[in-house]
Amino acid sequence: MITILYVLAALLVAGLLLFRFNQVWISLFDRAKRNSTSSLAPDRYEHPQYLKLNAQGQPDLAARWPGWDGWYFFVLPDDSGLPVKMVRGSLMTGTYGLEGIDNYDILQFRLSTFDVAEFLCLVPTEMKVEGKRQRHSLLSHHYLPRRDNLEIRSGRLDVRVAGRDPKRDEVKQFYGQISGAWPNYRMNFRHPEAGISIQLDYSGKNILWWADLPGVFTYFATIGRFEGEIRYEDGVERPDAHQIEGPEARFPIRGFGAFEHGFARKAFDFDPLFLPVRLLKLVLPVRPIRYHYELFLDEAEMQGGFMLARAFGVAVRNLGGLFLEGSFRRIQDVRIEYDESSREVVDHAVPERAVYYRRWKVRARAGGGVLEYTAVREFPPAPVAPHMTYYHFRYEGSYQGRRIAGRGYGEYAHL
Repeated sequence: MITILYVLAALLVAGLLLFRFNQVWISLFDRAKRNSTSSLAPDRYEHPQYLKLNAQGQPDLAARWPGWDGWYFFVLPDDSGLPVKMVRGSLMTGTYGLEGIDNYDILQFRLSTFDVAEFLCLVPTEMKVEGKRQRHSLLSHHYLPRRDNLEIRSGRLDVRVAGRDPKRDEVKQFYGQISGAWPNYRMNFRHPEAGISIQLDYSGKNILWWADLPGVFTYFATIGRFEGEIRYEDGVERPDAHQIEGPEARFPIRGFGAFEHGFARKAFDFDPLFLPVRLLKLVLPVRPIRYHYELFLDEAEMQGGFMLARAFGVAVRNLGGLFLEGSFRRIQDVRIEYDESSREVVDHAVPERAVYYRRWKVRARAGGGVLEYTAVREFPPAPVAPHMTYYHFRYEGSYQGRRIAGRGYGEYAHL
């Protein structure tokens, strides 16, 4: 019996040490820091990775797939005077597998998390209502039956999602499509509830790798230029606050942004593993997992980003990079200080409320210098999931003594 206890104690200590020093041993298998920052070839990283094919070699939409793929993009228009401040879109072939990061409240008809295609379109827009400017985080977010609403190709990037027309429930309409090959891609999206259509062409240049564990998890972001058009079918001005529709408005979009692809093996949902934490939270006011991800685009052409993920006080991911004057510089030791005076408590999280911030300070080491900036989120938080929000922000700061300023895109979760 004593021997068994010794063995169990040794296993527990070994597990704690592996968790505490996860970044050391994971780096032995993670190719992220060894991958090219200027090209995706020849690995075809943008292609779908976790399909299951039928006898004819086509994607079997009715089968259970071994994992998920997600393609994401955002663009920040050069012209800050436009009503549209950002476009964020994504298509996924599954869910992440954890409530709070996924939004189970909008799963249709008790849809299995293994039979899901996800569509998201976020368009923060400054509307003019009765002559006054109003900020609206226009979010469309759907989990749809994959077998009925997803079209996808094997061996190339061409993924398309459709769904129901909000005004005619019996009619199916186009929601979003992403296609192309490095470095050129095309995004066609529609915000069905707001009547917004977006067509964008993208050319990538620089690549930030967040993780590349073959057969487990890969995620990267490419930074480049977008060009296209956005159309508001019901306009962006309302002379009367009770007026639902206005004259159609079209705006050209040109700006920097990013195209991302993430994919991971998923044999099961992670909710059962997270159950002890949920039980602990019923007794103690703890939130042991925090995730903060930002990409910033400087007015002087400096571009970069970071990913900081912590669990129970231990850093799981703490890395990033920036591109400046033709060179790549790694970002390390990211630290974030949240301005408590800017706390926002949002009631969309059940059973507990979500807490977000409007202002925070980022400080990190980068290329032998210090990177620091203060970021401000100006629009209301978009409830992507009970404890997660996507947002755009403005920032000012310094890097190696020089002033930096610009805009960026971020994701924040705390659960």
